Amino acid sequence: MNSTFFGLELSRRALESQQVALNITGHNIANANTQGYTRQIANLTATTPDSILTRGRTLSLGTGVTLDKITRARDAFVDRQLRSETSKQQYWTGKQDSLSKLEGIMNEPSDNSLSNDLNKFWVAWSDLSKSPENAGARAVVQERAITLTDSFHNIATQISDMQINLDSNVKNQIDQINGYANEIKDLNVQIKRAEVTGDTPNDLLDKRDNLVDELSKIVKVNVTQTPDSTYPKVDTYKLDIGDPPQTLVNDGVASQLQGITNSSGIGGNDITSVQWVGDSIHSAGDPLNLGQNLGTLQATIDTRDTYLPNLLAKYDSLVKGIVTAVNDIHKTGTATATAATNTNFFDATNLTASTISLDPLISSDINNIVTGDGTAGDGSIASAISAFSSGWSTLTGTDLTNMKATYGASLGDSYGATVSQLGVDVQQANRMKAGEDVLVTNLTNQRESTSGVSLDEEMTNLIKYQKSYSAAARMVTMMDDMLSTLLNMGVTK
Repeated sequence: MNSTFFGLELSRRALESQQVALNITGHNIANANTQGYTRQIANLTATTPDSILTRGRTLSLGTGVTLDKITRARDAFVDRQLRSETSKQQYWTGKQDSLSKLEGIMNEPSDNSLSNDLNKFWVAWSDLSKSPENAGARAVVQERAITLTDSFHNIATQISDMQINLDSNVKNQIDQINGYANEIKDLNVQIKRAEVTGDTPNDLLDKRDNLVDELSKIVKVNVTQTPDSTYPKVDTYKLDIGDPPQTLVNDGVASQLQGITNSSGIGGNDITSVQWVGDSIHSAGDPLNLGQNLGTLQATIDTRDTYLPNLLAKYDSLVKGIVTAVNDIHKTGTATATAATNTNFFDATNLTASTISLDPLISSDINNIVTGDGTAGDGSIASAISAFSSGWSTLTGTDLTNMKATYGASLGDSYGATVSQLGVDVQQANRMKAGEDVLVTNLTNQRESTSGVSLDEEMTNLIKYQKSYSAAARMVTMMDDMLSTLLNMGVTK
């Protein structure tokens, strides 16, 4: 037969369980607006029943309720999908940001753009061809040329500065990855220590998941949890990054990354590769495989090492074309009787956007600017140079063949193709980012529908647990009345 105090013990368990459930609900409400918080659930379960013997048979008699565990409302599949799409989204976000800055550097079309300076340069030659003996027209040609070279210098400098900034960004992101790795490793140790004792450290699990979410913005991540052979019912936590995956954190061990620098690179000390520091997991010097279009680190490296050098090479090619074409025509004519002959207009040794300059003779004396064959009123050379604005009509033979093969219809068309390609790349980045934004938003909403705190639901739970607590308290009062009656039986005054 069960104890006389059986009902009190059953009520005590009910009071304890409902009180804990109320506290968990309060914890949820308190963190309704906490970033990265996962709603916690009180899993109440029936306690082990007692066996009683009655009329020759055994019956199970329920002994009440207890709190089995406190779990998080988390969907591992949605987490994996969200982190995967976040890596893709952040790649295109980083690419979009860099390309938008390049649009600002080009500043096309505008009155202060390179194409406008180039057009004014050709127009100045055209005006000079009509008034070859006009000193003012010669001065304008010189000034327009200086403005054009300054524009090239400015663009080259801004591209170089952008490469240096991106390189600094690479260093910062490597440091961030290493910092996240150490934090996750420390959390793994704390979580396992708690789980070994049977605890479920939900708030620590949230903190670890939030760090992994942040890490997924920089590189692709993959989490694997497998049973620990040493501690039953406890998992080993492994975090891989990159594609194909490489281990960053293995339970209580965190690997570290390093940027290998090149003293002769951009800014004098750029990171040329990202490698693993030697440890028990990786050999020193093993490269990190970032994958394709995944994370801000990949976007930064792609822009710095591929897109910007290619763009600068196109500007250098344009400079070489301008210098070569103008000089080839200019040096065939004759300036004034007292001026030097066979003179280049641009310095033939400076064929890059960062170095283009006028020939010293042109810089020092506008009378060295060639307009024709040296006879009074001849502007044929100036006219031939101005014709480069629309094509190669003034070139012949090998020069014509080379220019057409390299620059197409004209120098202006060649630069226009460069501007158009940037526009296409910006549109692609915008389109890809917009698509990933939609996917990330949908997956975030899915996660919130599972893991987020609904105040309406929590208020309902408050009422439910409060009423259960009141009912259990009422049961204690009832049992007290019953025991008082039992103790007072047979007592007379």
